[in-house]
Amino acid sequence: MKFFVFSLVLVFLTLPAFSQKESGDKEYWKNRYLSVSLPLRRDIYVTSPYGYRKSPFTGKRALHSGLDLRARYEEVLAMFDGEVTDMGRDNRSGIYLKLRHGLYEVSYCHLSEIWVEVGEQVKAGDVVGKTGNTGKSTGPHLHITSKYKGERRDPYTLILYIQDVRREAIVALGGKSVLVDVRFPVNEKSGREQFLSRYASIAIVHQQKYGIPASVTLSQMAYESDWGRSTLAREANNYFGIKCSSSWLAERKPYMLRDDDAKNEKFCVYEDVGESLEHHARLLTSDRYRRCQRYGPTDYHNWLVGIKRSGYATAPNYVSEMEKIIRQYKLYLYDREGLS
Repeated sequence: MKFFVFSLVLVFLTLPAFSQKESGDKEYWKNRYLSVSLPLRRDIYVTSPYGYRKSPFTGKRALHSGLDLRARYEEVLAMFDGEVTDMGRDNRSGIYLKLRHGLYEVSYCHLSEIWVEVGEQVKAGDVVGKTGNTGKSTGPHLHITSKYKGERRDPYTLILYIQDVRREAIVALGGKSVLVDVRFPVNEKSGREQFLSRYASIAIVHQQKYGIPASVTLSQMAYESDWGRSTLAREANNYFGIKCSSSWLAERKPYMLRDDDAKNEKFCVYEDVGESLEHHARLLTSDRYRRCQRYGPTDYHNWLVGIKRSGYATAPNYVSEMEKIIRQYKLYLYDREGLS
């Protein structure tokens, strides 16, 4: 099984607030680092992301409403400070545990043991149980679900938030930003759906922040990066084929030379995929693309037409290619989810 290492992505979430202090306050940044924790002690291997998939039980397409992580009878950690609100066992989730973190509720399912009590206060990093294979499960793993104000959300956004907080704290403390890898399985059959599921949460966040349809972001990302396989994507974290502007070069930011419309054109090099996504969003909300901004976040057709007319792409069939991806993988469903 091959694994694709997903670089850190910046996501803004509403979680328990932190007091604002100067970045030089070491005690603040130490506490900031300790305020979050990944749910497992080692690298995170996503075996099945949130989103639609072929059910391993029925063989039919169904929504997988959680995030599955590879784990074989390992300790499970609280991701944030919070309270234990529920625990139990049923035929589907097996032994489960629910934690309340501010406006979020996180559930751990298919556990083998629970080591906390209802009503108990927990800190980020506290051991709350052990993974297992109880309930409706195909093997030992950790299944995580999350809700925000009672509405179901992709738990992967929490993983991204944790990574971002820790990276910010490490850099502020003068360290090098080396974090735990988050990996996804990739194979010939499911690689494209995995690719889209992997970045859907970020596309939805950008839709809510910038008004760009999530389906547009995802289809462009898939097409421009050849589903993450292009040289620019692999070596420069450039998933949209964005070329360097004069201001990018004036600021002495990194670039890569590639042949495109001409030889040795300069393409932006990003620290991670999140920076690539953020730059793409800011580009599509710039004055050059102001014609797109008159359309709503579910009007992917007119957004794509506006993007093409504004000079983003030279391919004559660019709009139809994007719409083919959107319809084939039902990416318009993410646009609707972004409205909630």
